[in-house]
Amino acid sequence: MDYREFESFGISHWLALARTAVAAVVMVRFMRSPVVPQGRKDRARIVLAVLLLVAVSADPVLTWFRYVGEGREVAAALVLETALPLYLCDVVSILLALALLTRRQRLAEIGYLWGIAGTVQGLLTPTLYFDWDTPEYYAFFIQHGGVPVAALTLVLGMRLVPEKGAFVRAVYWSWGYMAVVFSLNALMNRIFGGLELQANYGFLNAKPDVETLFDHMGPWPYYLITLQAIAFTLYALLLLPFRRRRADGSGV
Repeated sequence: MDYREFESFGISHWLALARTAVAAVVMVRFMRSPVVPQGRKDRARIVLAVLLLVAVSADPVLTWFRYVGEGREVAAALVLETALPLYLCDVVSILLALALLTRRQRLAEIGYLWGIAGTVQGLLTPTLYFDWDTPEYYAFFIQHGGVPVAALTLVLGMRLVPEKGAFVRAVYWSWGYMAVVFSLNALMNRIFGGLELQANYGFLNAKPDVETLFDHMGPWPYYLITLQAIAFTLYALLLLPFRRRRADGSGV
């Protein structure tokens, strides 16, 4: 793919950001409202979980149908290379969907930290090629907008707040993700080398082809160190309000 229809901070981008902000406010207020029946709240969280799972699942399907006209081998290679649910935004979407369905605090905790610290960067600087007149646009922003909406819904709306030790757990989760996905990238590139495959899930093996915040973090592999420093700093800042509330005994 050597072209890009989507324009960062164009009208379609701003509309997606505005919808995400409005949805987050509405969902948090809805889930905290004392007058809304619990049954309606349960239906709302289930719908949000389903939207996240559908958006993640849509990526390989849409990639296949967009490129199968160029040949099945080409389409298969692009699905393997770019559309498997191995990006951090995909993984956190699945974790948040499970947290919405199960109300598991640990899933909500890591989903909140990864979703706000990580996926919001993808929301602001999308690695998206197609604009509002394509299904890829809607799948992308339902997922990437749905992640911060779900994270805030769980933590602020449903009060599944991070607990003591959340920072250390998030660091271990992050290192685990990096180790697993870096290894999978290398394995796929070796096994499917005949397809000229260059898997780069998590952008751990190279920077994205489009302009993102990675461009200001140094060359590979040093930007991975910069990325971790930024991520861990954001984790600490995102956890700070909850540490203060635990210290003074107040609620969320």
